Amino acid sequence: MRDEDAPSVGQGILHPEGMQATRDVAAGIVHEINNILGVIIGNAHLAKKNASDPAAIEKYMGEVRNAAEEGRELMRDLAAFAGDNPLQTRVLSLNDLVRNAASDLEVGITLDLCARDPVARLNLWLAQDALGRLIQFMAATKTVASIRLATRVVGSAAVLTIEDDGVSPSEQDLRTIFTPFAKIDRRPNVKLGLAKMADLAFRSAGFVTAGVREPHGLRIVLTLPVDRDAPSGDGPGMPLPQQGV
Repeated sequence: MRDEDAPSVGQGILHPEGMQATRDVAAGIVHEINNILGVIIGNAHLAKKNASDPAAIEKYMGEVRNAAEEGRELMRDLAAFAGDNPLQTRVLSLNDLVRNAASDLEVGITLDLCARDPVARLNLWLAQDALGRLIQFMAATKTVASIRLATRVVGSAAVLTIEDDGVSPSEQDLRTIFTPFAKIDRRPNVKLGLAKMADLAFRSAGFVTAGVREPHGLRIVLTLPVDRDAPSGDGPGMPLPQQGV
């Protein structure tokens, strides 16, 4: 493992226990739900006003349906983040998770996958969703031209490093990067995706670090215990299962 892949004290370890800003989370939830309700109510009103125009009704009701799906996804995220239901874990390949998460991105991706495939005991849906959202978050700015994903096995640890070449985050950004509903570097709100990455690490007896990549950019390192009991049973390209609320 290269030195830059190793977590450092200066980066600061981010655990879910450090994300207890309850009022901020509640305010973020209210903001998100109000946005969704605003879209639903507004488009339902427009559909009613244009009741004689089938094309207009189809357009407005499509917006209502999309907003409702977004609301359902938000509730699913909240349920997973709150630990409403016990998560079933199994041995998964970090290499496979990385391939799946990076398969649909437009930004340039460099995969540096360990020949000795790191495996960890994780919930497939949570791991795929959290990793996918984190990579999308890192890619979602015009300043990012490429992202590098690397896996390593170091002793009894599986290490996943994700780094981009965008604008370096500030100290305040690094302190809030895993806070639900946070925005940094003019990147879009990703709801609970980043917080779920920290939650995933915590549930799996691991940890996450975030820091600045030299000469510029963002680096996030996920460290998990290696599961030596069994090989991964999931092949590359395995689709993300649907999981309702």
